[in-house]
Amino acid sequence: MTFEPITTRSTTPALERGRRRRRAWAVLSCAAATAVLVGAAAPAPTAPTTPAKHPVAAHPHAGASSLPELNPQALQQAISSAPSRVTGVLARVSGPAGHWTGTYGVADTTTRQPVPVDGRFRLGSVTKTFIATVMLQLAAEHRVDLDQPVQHYLPDTLPADYPPTPVRTLLNFTSGLPELTADDLPSTPEAIVRHRFDDHPLSELVAKAVRHDRPFTEPGSMQVYGATGYYVAAMLVEKLTGHSYEQEITRRILHPLHLRDTTAPETDPTIPGPHAHGYLAVPRPDGGSELADVTEQNPGAGGMISTTAGLDRFLTALFRGRLLPPAQMKELLTVPDKPYLGGSDNDPGHGRAYYGAGLMRVTLPGHDGRPGVTVWGKTGSTYGYTDGLFTTPDLRRRLTYCFNPVTGGGNDIALVNRIITAAYTP
Repeated sequence: MTFEPITTRSTTPALERGRRRRRAWAVLSCAAATAVLVGAAAPAPTAPTTPAKHPVAAHPHAGASSLPELNPQALQQAISSAPSRVTGVLARVSGPAGHWTGTYGVADTTTRQPVPVDGRFRLGSVTKTFIATVMLQLAAEHRVDLDQPVQHYLPDTLPADYPPTPVRTLLNFTSGLPELTADDLPSTPEAIVRHRFDDHPLSELVAKAVRHDRPFTEPGSMQVYGATGYYVAAMLVEKLTGHSYEQEITRRILHPLHLRDTTAPETDPTIPGPHAHGYLAVPRPDGGSELADVTEQNPGAGGMISTTAGLDRFLTALFRGRLLPPAQMKELLTVPDKPYLGGSDNDPGHGRAYYGAGLMRVTLPGHDGRPGVTVWGKTGSTYGYTDGLFTTPDLRRRLTYCFNPVTGGGNDIALVNRIITAAYTP
């Protein structure tokens, strides 16, 4: 199928809408499908967290001996296997067990410029890991109690007939809060392109979501991936600090780690610096499709921007204990011993929970009788961009990647699997 670029409306009208905050476009939920993998100036914190002195050992599996030798050919072959509905791919492997960077495809379908190695991209649901980190910092500062119900802090956010919903359940996907549906926001390609600069406050998204039935009624009893819990967590950050969650991420994480190419925009719909464009295939009346450039869009929830190097630095600092004290690192990496709603033997938990607080635990298949490598990470998608970050608990091998699907977010699980497999298995 041949795609032709089409002209979309200028961003000027969006920028002229008073620079008011464009909040929480429902992009965090786009990454749900990719969860299924193989098998103003702010004041300083009132009580800074105390960093751990050593890397965290997160899981008994995936010792150094189980890591295969880095295979650049397999990695390049994996990213080059991207289907025609993906316009560009960027991937990076780092750590003492080997380094590699590769690209494939084009950054711009008109100019045919190659994908830049240092290209920026939208993070989508990888933003959840940053929100979880900020929430756990607030817990370490005794500004939030993870055992307290959400209703204690945000009394008018959830319906009155909801049971007490502990803050912890927001972070580890066991809250049982319902999700937005395709009827709640624009969902067709044409509507997405036309409304991609629309404003949707977090409170509006939560209010729409809780009109639906809950997937289960007892918070903490099961796990299921979703976005609504993190909309509420972001609202909680704002209630506790008096600042937007984007400001808190910037102050607490991006500035201390000198992540100059990583941003948490509140209003700016552009991607600064070098980047691959994001596209969405829009059907034509003749049955074909044409590409709409959706690079510029409402940043909202999931609108963070970074590079593979920036995500790698964040992941390294997180697992070295620079962002969270030991107790909160344990919280981050604690997977509830609960069933996963609708889970099966084919998902990472084999029917059981596999998410901690904003990170998933995945053990890849073994080889020649040896156990497979266990990694921790997160995937994310928004329109035009799908990305992820993964690491072994000892940080010996870290993977960050992004690719540009034209079919929306979360639709290329096979490509994600191939990239991860090439990085961590023989």
